[in-house]
Amino acid sequence: MEPEDLYQRHGFSSDRLGDAVATTDVFDRQFGSELAAWELELHRGFQERLSGRTLKIRGFVHHTRDSSLILLTPSPWLLEGMFVYFRRDQDLPLDGEFIEVTGRSVAVPRILEQSQEIVRAITADAVEKLPEKFLSEIKHPLSLKELSGMLFEQVGMAEASKRVFAQLFISSPPFEESIGGLTAGIQAIASQRQVRQLLRFIRDVLPPTFRGKVAKHRRVRGISVVTPRLWRMDVGSPSKSRMETLCVKRMDPSGFREVSLSALTDSETGFLPDVPLALTSEDFWVERKAASDLRLPIIKAAVTYQLLTPKVAKRSIEASTKHVLSRLETLKESFDLEDAAMSRGSILDADSLGRPLSTVRLARSSARASWKDKVTASDLKRSWDRVLEPALKEYLELTQLKTEAERDWGKGRPLHHFNTKILKALKKLDAGTPSSLGPSLGEIAAEAGLEHHIAAKELEQMKNAGVLYEPRPGHYRLV
Repeated sequence: MEPEDLYQRHGFSSDRLGDAVATTDVFDRQFGSELAAWELELHRGFQERLSGRTLKIRGFVHHTRDSSLILLTPSPWLLEGMFVYFRRDQDLPLDGEFIEVTGRSVAVPRILEQSQEIVRAITADAVEKLPEKFLSEIKHPLSLKELSGMLFEQVGMAEASKRVFAQLFISSPPFEESIGGLTAGIQAIASQRQVRQLLRFIRDVLPPTFRGKVAKHRRVRGISVVTPRLWRMDVGSPSKSRMETLCVKRMDPSGFREVSLSALTDSETGFLPDVPLALTSEDFWVERKAASDLRLPIIKAAVTYQLLTPKVAKRSIEASTKHVLSRLETLKESFDLEDAAMSRGSILDADSLGRPLSTVRLARSSARASWKDKVTASDLKRSWDRVLEPALKEYLELTQLKTEAERDWGKGRPLHHFNTKILKALKKLDAGTPSSLGPSLGEIAAEAGLEHHIAAKELEQMKNAGVLYEPRPGHYRLV
């Protein structure tokens, strides 16, 4: 699809400035089409001249290395604006606060004395914290369906999985003492080359700042300003210890407020993310796509979602937690798992920072995608019922299938060459008795939900690979 068509479909209706392609980074954006519509509106109302040298400015606080200066910008995601000078007896506002300052334009005294350089600022004669009323005026950003369609139009994957990966870009606010964000892992019986191609695409959509590659300080007109560490995404095949830090301890050593994770996992790490996704070769494909064409609309969507912190009542969390715990117990019994599966960092993880928190994170991400500022108990239960439990079931089934296949055929077998629907059908239909002829082609095709000719082709490939045999023409059994 041409970039013009892509923005007409996905960008124009949600953000009238979503009509330009650029490879810009988050804090390097300037004016016009590089800014989200709400940023442009705040830019227009950023500065007001009251009289000769007296100004009133409204913006977001960025601390600097100079204890007498802050940088005020029209957006939390911009590092160009106006410096504000505070006397020693004045308290600095909190980093990230939205404030209004009235003062006179001056040259910063300390810099003028030390280097004879003139850096303009306004004095903090009056400082007031402002409510973020502009949130109610923001047009609905891209919906989850629109965002998923934009990102994964050329990816063959279940729609539910596509939406989970899209929600990584939406993220989720911090909860109590844990970092925000959302984590998803791919446990695949599929071509790892294709999976890695998908992850590269996800990584390349993001500018360096969103990948965590950001210096702690940036020079703005000669002043060292603290770079906000708001959200980043970790993409690739992280180590188990790194994944445990994000998924179990819910901490980020880099100090970001929200961290999403998009990971290719293995048997040791597949169960750690909030949503473990199972991918099979017959259901997955990916085509090359110019990730940089999507960078600007994704930036504008991501910074907009970050403004909203959907609230969730304690009683709603308690009600949903009871629901999640009962469903986890059912999963444990249906898959004949040990009690340890419920422990911290284990496959089901019934701890308050485990699957129940994953449900909260997913529901708050969904609320951001719908531009809703509240999350109900029904929303939380829906996140479990429609996303997390089906994903866990599929993951457990795939893990079980892979374990049994490796036990029966050895670890060297290229499992991604085999159709998992056929494998599941054979395991279900084969009686397992020595005299059995095995299920017929028609029975296998019906159980797998495949057309006869496709099932026949897959069965022939598996027979040639030595993982099944044909005791009678048209009947099959696993080795």
